[in-house]
Amino acid sequence: MAKENNQAISRKPESAVKHILSFVLMIAFTAAAFYIVVSDVVPSGWVIPLLLVFAAIQVFLQLFTFMHLDQKGTAFYTFFMIAGIFIAVISAVGILLM
Repeated sequence: MAKENNQAISRKPESAVKHILSFVLMIAFTAAAFYIVVSDVVPSGWVIPLLLVFAAIQVFLQLFTFMHLDQKGTAFYTFFMIAGIFIAVISAVGILLM
């Protein structure tokens, strides 16, 4: 019980503004991605790379805002997230080169 109390005290307080701002940014990136695909604003060769950049930004927003990876004590989870991303990238490149 004491360990749970110490753990709760060591975490920094969450701010509703941080969550709302992150949510609004994710909605804005989603709307921008939809607009880019639907309209001819961006040349067709740039659509997929731009969508991948938007997706990467959204992944990091979600990981650090809603998965709390910016707090202390999450190095274990962060290591395995990075390892998973690394393996996924290697697998995707391997599949593309086959």
